[in-house]
Amino acid sequence: MFRIFPDDDHNQTLRLKRFFMALGSYLMWFTICVLFYSQGLMTRAGIKTLFASSLGILFCNVLIYALIRSGYNKKLKDPSLTLLQMVIATFWVMVIAYYADSMRSLVLLTYLVVFIFGLFRLNVWQFLFLSAFAVVNYSLVILLLYKINPELVSKVDILNIVILAMVLPWFSLVGGYITRLRAQISHALSTIEKLAIIDDLTQVFNRRQMYKILEHQKALVDRGIHPFSICIFDLDHFKRVNDTFGHTAGDIVLKTVAQETQANLRNIDHIARYGGEEFILILTNSDKNQAAICAERIRKKIKDLVFEKMPSDFRITISVGVTEYQSNEVIEEAINRADTALYRAKANGRDRVEYEPLTPA
Repeated sequence: MFRIFPDDDHNQTLRLKRFFMALGSYLMWFTICVLFYSQGLMTRAGIKTLFASSLGILFCNVLIYALIRSGYNKKLKDPSLTLLQMVIATFWVMVIAYYADSMRSLVLLTYLVVFIFGLFRLNVWQFLFLSAFAVVNYSLVILLLYKINPELVSKVDILNIVILAMVLPWFSLVGGYITRLRAQISHALSTIEKLAIIDDLTQVFNRRQMYKILEHQKALVDRGIHPFSICIFDLDHFKRVNDTFGHTAGDIVLKTVAQETQANLRNIDHIARYGGEEFILILTNSDKNQAAICAERIRKKIKDLVFEKMPSDFRITISVGVTEYQSNEVIEEAINRADTALYRAKANGRDRVEYEPLTPA
């Protein structure tokens, strides 16, 4: 079934919402035109002209919507099509100005609405291009009117060109600054969000984000959607690494192990730093057997790792505890089972994987 907005693409939905905001501006302009016409202020524009212009505007907007809704816009440098939409809108503002007779100065005020949409995307140079496009278009409108009938052009129209040539470039500089400021704020918010969920040293999820993921997976299992498993592992004899090579070397080991583990997980799986040298793997849509296979693969990978700035013969091993989440249990119970399996792996000689069965219902 066709939907106006896509269900699975937030960015496309946002672009379409902005498109419909722009479409609302066209409806505003159409209302202004009807008002001017009804008051006899657009004597050179008949019903046919208004109808043809409305069809032209409708065609342009249907084309823009089709480009975004089909996803073709993603292939373009500006997937929002902001500049293209603003160029089209500028053209139609000038069409209205052509027929507006003595009300041309008021029509130019609507051009500010076009510029406001540029704040979503355009940089200074794109704003300046649009400013030049508007000034040239309006100049051509006045020139055309003068050739048709010099009496249609007044000193105010010439003054409008001068004012546009002065105001729009200044608006462009301010608009470009605001766009740049928005980008900086967006980047800062992304950085803050990343700091809130990512462990600074290992660059994997932190403990707080781990619990959010676990609660989400718990909700899926409790609704009978799919299973998930938990693996807890820590680095064997890690204290010796710090004592022998220093904490800087220990940090390198932790980061390398975390990154190597993450590289060997599926996109739907997660790794988080549980604390110190302990990590948790959250294996989505994995039962105990699949989790045990994954844990064993990770164990072997870590055992063969070569670490930067460490002796060539240096190796580290991990002990892993595995369990499968049991429907409707408390998350801490599943974590405790995996922890129990981890301690058993250490007690049985380290460098091994142990599984803790589900608690009887």
